[in-house]
This record gives sequence, structure tokens and C-alpha cells, in this order.
Amino acid sequence: MSGRGLDFFDRWMAEHLPNVLTDDPVAVRDLADEMMKAAAREGIPASQIDEEVDSVFEVIFEALQHREGSLGESDQAVFELLSGRLARETGITQEQAGELIETIGTDWDALLREAHFLKEQGE
Repeated sequence: MSGRGLDFFDRWMAEHLPNVLTDDPVAVRDLADEMMKAAAREGIPASQIDEEVDSVFEVIFEALQHREGSLGESDQAVFELLSGRLARETGITQEQAGELIETIGTDWDALLREAHFLKEQGE
């Protein structure tokens, strides 16, 4: 996935998924379609997203399933996307970001809060 495609996918998930409370496959498919259309509007071809993520539907579905708990080991794509973005946005290491995700789950606001606290403690 290109850096631009990865950044877009990270940002889109962080902006849109916290507002969604569903495990309905049809609604998740609609979200995946919405994300791909948004990427196209930004000039990001689907191929740039599909290079690293086998299925946008599965990544979104898994993220919604594990929003309140830890991520399953089988979904490394979601884990890596979240931990990478958290590390980039807060200045903590990706290992620290991964530990926070395993401890807190995927609630983005809680992750940001804890990552900033962790960063302040390290300075």
C-alpha cells in the first residue's frame, strides 16, 4: 500500500468507525464501499489499498468487532494499521502502541489519551 493510501485508510477508519455501532454485514459492506469511494475522490486508486489489505470489508468488520476488546491475533492488518497510526500521531514507539491496543482495545480516543500520557511520562 502506498504511504498515501495507508494514511488515507488509517484516517478514514479513525474518523468513521467510532461513530458506527453495527455488526450487520450489509452495513459493513456499505462502509467498505463508502471508504473506497472516498479514496477515489482523493485520487487514491483501489489497487493502492488492496496491495496490503486483502479485504477492506474484513478489516472494517474486524475493527468493529474488536472495538471494545483486544484484537485477535488473526487480524494483523487492523493491528498494524492502528499501532502504526498511533505511533506516528503521538510519538510513542510502535511496540508501545501495540501494547496499548492489546490493553485498551481499539477505542481511538482512549488510545490517544493513554499514548499522550505515556509520552509525557517518558520525557
